[in-house]
Amino acid sequence: MLSGLLMVTLAAASWGTWSLLLRPTGLPATVTTPIIFLVMGLVTLPIALRRPRATWDRTTVGLLCANSLFDALNVLAFFGAIATTTVTIAVLTHYVAPILIALVAPRIDRVATPGARPAAVAALLGLVVMLEPWREVPSGALTGALLGLLSACCYAGNVFTVRRLAARIGPVRAMSYHSLIAGALTAPLLLGYTDAITTYDLTLLTFGAVTLGAGSGILFVVGLARIESARAAVLTYAEPIVAVIVGVLVWHEPLRPLTALGGAVVLGAGIHVARQAATS
Repeated sequence: MLSGLLMVTLAAASWGTWSLLLRPTGLPATVTTPIIFLVMGLVTLPIALRRPRATWDRTTVGLLCANSLFDALNVLAFFGAIATTTVTIAVLTHYVAPILIALVAPRIDRVATPGARPAAVAALLGLVVMLEPWREVPSGALTGALLGLLSACCYAGNVFTVRRLAARIGPVRAMSYHSLIAGALTAPLLLGYTDAITTYDLTLLTFGAVTLGAGSGILFVVGLARIESARAAVLTYAEPIVAVIVGVLVWHEPLRPLTALGGAVVLGAGIHVARQAATS
C-alpha cells in the first residue's frame, strides 16, 4: 500500500514540472506534442512487445483509437495552455477533470459520486474568481483557460477509455501503442517547423518524454494497481501544487490573492469529489 501511495504521488508531482522542459524551447504545442508522443511510444515499445500476447477484437481496437485521440487532444490543449498563459491558470483549469469524471461516471460506469454537481458549480465559480473577468484580462489568460478546460474534457474521456484498454492489453502496451498512434496523428503539425527545432530543444523534449512521460506514466499505472483509483485521484493533486510553486519561483508569475482563492476553490472542489468517490 505504502509503495503504491509513493509511486502515484511522485508521478503526479513530477508532472507539475513540465513547464521546466517546455518553455525553454519556445516551441508551440503543435511541435512539442508529436515529438513527445513519438519518443514515449518508441521508448516503451520494446517492453510492450515482450508482454504476453493480447486478444484483439473490434472493442479493443476502438478503445485504442479513442485513447489515442483523447490523449492527443489532451496533451495538445494542455501544452498549448502552458505556452499561452500562466502555469497556475493552465494547470488549475486542467484539474477540473476529476469533477467532470464524477459527473459523467453515472452514465458510463453506473457509479454516482455524492456532491459532484455542487462541486462542479463551486469549481466554475472558482474559475471565475481566478480569472477575474471584471478586471482587464491579461493577454492569453482567457485562451489559456479555455485550452486548460478543453484538456480537462479530453483527459476525462481518456480516463474512461484507457482503464478499459489497459485491462485488455496491459498498461505498458496501451501506453506504447496509443503514444505511437497519437504521435502519427499529430506528426503533420511538424511540417514547416523542422528547421526551428534545435538539438537543445530535442534533448529537452526527449528527456521529458522518457522521464515525465513514459517513466512517470508507468510509475503511476503500477502504483494505481496497488491502491484504489479514488485515493489515487486525491494524490494526483500533487501536480497542480508543484506546478504553481514552479510557476511562482522559477517563472516569477504573480500569484494574486483572488487567483490563489479561486484556485483553492477549484482544488478543494476536486479533492472533495475524489474523497467522496473513495467513500461511496
